[in-house]
Amino acid sequence: MVELNRWILSGLLLVTLGSLGGCGQQQARKDRQSSAISASIAAKNAALKSQKVSRLEAENSSLKKAQQATKEASSSTATSTTTSREASNSANTNSAPAVVKLTNTQKEKINAAFLAWAIQQAKIGKMAVSDWYFDHGSAGHGDWFAQTPDGKVQVQDFGVPGEAAFPIHAIGGCVFYTAKDGTTGYDKLYTSSFATNYSTNMDFSAPVSKYLLGDNGVVYELKTGNGEPVSTTTGFGEYSNDGTTPETIRDSFSVSADQAAQAQLQKLLASYR
Repeated sequence: MVELNRWILSGLLLVTLGSLGGCGQQQARKDRQSSAISASIAAKNAALKSQKVSRLEAENSSLKKAQQATKEASSSTATSTTTSREASNSANTNSAPAVVKLTNTQKEKINAAFLAWAIQQAKIGKMAVSDWYFDHGSAGHGDWFAQTPDGKVQVQDFGVPGEAAFPIHAIGGCVFYTAKDGTTGYDKLYTSSFATNYSTNMDFSAPVSKYLLGDNGVVYELKTGNGEPVSTTTGFGEYSNDGTTPETIRDSFSVSADQAAQAQLQKLLASYR
């Protein structure tokens, strides 16, 4: 009986040990499978990370290229704009104002309208103004003219050398001054004779400004007075009788800095362009 029990215990022990051995092998197998799965996941993650990094690098490279292209295009556009602006400015600087072909009647109409504007300006400035800006007594047969930065302006046409010889022609003009009798606005300066001229009512000790309207749309101005005697021939000269030699003029006109006057002449010429 004792032997039988020992034999049964031995068998049970063997079965138990065998069972335990089988469990250990299964656990080891599971551990190996788990490690393999972890390694596979890690490899996949690494591959995905590498792909993502490569994609980001490619996108960054494309973005940088696009930014560079945009910058270069912008720079090219700016350069082109600057060049065009410079060319436009150069063209404007080098091109002379276009002359407007006018009849004598049209000139008289424009001059009268400009004088009406000048009268109001004179009243504001408490000055007198007259349209007797130019005149002369006995003289030769040559044309009369004024000298300006844009060339000679014909103010009286006797055909010697004639209209075609001048780049600019006078539409009219006026003269601003301080009147001796205190007149402001329009003053009928010519009241007695040509000999007395401006001395009739012009105060030579004060500033005097002659305005000359060119058919190129520019107002020219001669500043004088301030102690200097002034007459209707001041600022003007005459050609010789054969039209070949212009008189040397002491006082030249300049482009007037009076922007209101420039704008007014442009406005009056607009319908004739």
